[in-house]
Amino acid sequence: MSLHITKIDVRNFRSVRNLSLSPGKLAVLVGQNDSGKSNVLRALNLFFNGRTMPTDDLDFEIDHNVFNKPNRRAKEISIKLEIELPESYRATNGDFVVWERRWRSEGLVFDEYSGRRRVAGPRGGANIETVEIPKQSNAHALLRNVNFVYVPAIKDLEYFSELRASIYDIIAEVADREFRNSSQDFEQSISHQLQDLTNHITVSLGFRSRLALPKDLSHIFESLDFLSEGQNISLDARGDGIKARHIPLILKFMADKKRSLQVRGAQPHTFIWGYEEPENNLELSSCVELADQFWGFIDHGVSQIFLTTHSPVFYNLHRKQDEGESRISCHHIFREADEEGTKQATELGDLDDRMGATALFAPMVMELEDRVRRQEQARAEVERLTQANRRKIFVEGDSDKLIIDKALRVFAAERAAEIDVATKVGAGINYVIDMLQSWRSQAKHHQELPRAAGLLDLDPEAKTALKNWNDVPENIKSAKCFKLPTPPHLIPVLQAGFRVPVVLECLYDKEAWAWADGRGHLRARNVPGVISNELNNQIVNAETTLDEHLHDDWAIFVKKEFQQLGKAPMARHFAHKSDHDFRARMPFMEPLITEIVAYLFPEEVQEPGGEPIQPEDGAEQ
Repeated sequence: MSLHITKIDVRNFRSVRNLSLSPGKLAVLVGQNDSGKSNVLRALNLFFNGRTMPTDDLDFEIDHNVFNKPNRRAKEISIKLEIELPESYRATNGDFVVWERRWRSEGLVFDEYSGRRRVAGPRGGANIETVEIPKQSNAHALLRNVNFVYVPAIKDLEYFSELRASIYDIIAEVADREFRNSSQDFEQSISHQLQDLTNHITVSLGFRSRLALPKDLSHIFESLDFLSEGQNISLDARGDGIKARHIPLILKFMADKKRSLQVRGAQPHTFIWGYEEPENNLELSSCVELADQFWGFIDHGVSQIFLTTHSPVFYNLHRKQDEGESRISCHHIFREADEEGTKQATELGDLDDRMGATALFAPMVMELEDRVRRQEQARAEVERLTQANRRKIFVEGDSDKLIIDKALRVFAAERAAEIDVATKVGAGINYVIDMLQSWRSQAKHHQELPRAAGLLDLDPEAKTALKNWNDVPENIKSAKCFKLPTPPHLIPVLQAGFRVPVVLECLYDKEAWAWADGRGHLRARNVPGVISNELNNQIVNAETTLDEHLHDDWAIFVKKEFQQLGKAPMARHFAHKSDHDFRARMPFMEPLITEIVAYLFPEEVQEPGGEPIQPEDGAEQ
């Protein structure tokens, strides 16, 4: 039910000679220093709040564009907005509102808005017609209820004091009676403690006196503090990055509280933020979290966010939305090298040329962003999983889960019910390592947390990831990585020089592969990828054939591989075999399961003929 701006036209304001842009719900303004990005936010602040900055009134001599020298007309600043109306307002007021305000040296001289309706034009085109908004229309109150909040680039102690003071206005409005009663209780407590003083004043001066809180408590709220739990460290003593992360949370809180005041039938409030350089004082991971937080706030308490940035984390955001989606827009603001000094707003086609080295980092930053988001998801998931206080095995996919669950029931029946095998769709190596990393991080703060294990394939990438993880002694104190065994039926293949990666499907024997092939679950393998260059050249030159180097017992493992859609049916088929049949077909899994269980339950490690002993943290089993 809230409004959002769909077009902005700014003329003759500060460095802006003539600028037009069509913002999305999250509008990212990118450009070099002194390009005029912040002037877009200041123009919006002037439009809605009557000030260029939160504490600065319009100074026409300074804020009017110096290149605007009209011959006969007076110098003028103009800001015009197109604002999309909610569906329920359109029948009477049009599809959107065009609202223009103009300022001259004497102040605001023009302030008018009217509705616009899109109508079908001739030959299937579209026309726009003007709609006069009725005086009794609720659209007037809806437009008055736009709350534009400006967050400056420099977020100093003075800004935080003002922000905390503004919390008072919201609380006083939301909980007026309760707040008054609490204040009176506080006053009475003070009066009781200082009763001797007030009695002496009455006796000495001849009139009664009492102590009371000021009616406006905003100055008290300026000193409001946020203390970190446990250490009671003041927010003012925390780093600039931590303080900066509080800002959107406080603003969102105030928006939600103000919205809760809305009485039945009243017109809703619209909250729009103008946020300068949110990346200031934040490391990459915090930037990624803040970018995701902004996106999460849109349409969930905040109607629209405009932000200026130099950071690829924020101007990469528009690339993450679905093709054809326009909820996130990114606009390149730059200064034209001409005598008028105009600003242009374009999409990002020329960003790489104009932003120089910063833009070159964008693809690399995107990879880092993905890693940060992945790890953050893993952290949140592990936080949820650890509450169950159970041992975990993280695997690369659903097929792995089916087989490992079955192997636990067959080879470690007494412990299977105490171990959860976890994965997710499209998990892969990164999922396993991220989960182990998050588990290890949790274990550092919760010594009682049980251990977790990860299980990877034996392809080259997995081998590297496994070694990198297990080679750090601190890691394996609480989370260790394991690898699939090489099944006996695959050893002749590898000895013959074929570089077949040992993945889960390789654990199935020839009979199982034949079963899968008969059901269309296999496809021809790209053979040059698993044979030597020398053999490949000989085959290409017709000096030999592939079949001459294969044996019937294992040729299928070289010639074929599983289709993606065939992996799950094969895993289900094998997992449903009887325990006896599974044990007979996969005896090589028993040592792996035994090793993992011994790691997960270190208290059961025993000396030969002795009692259970507790191994040292990180000791190899």
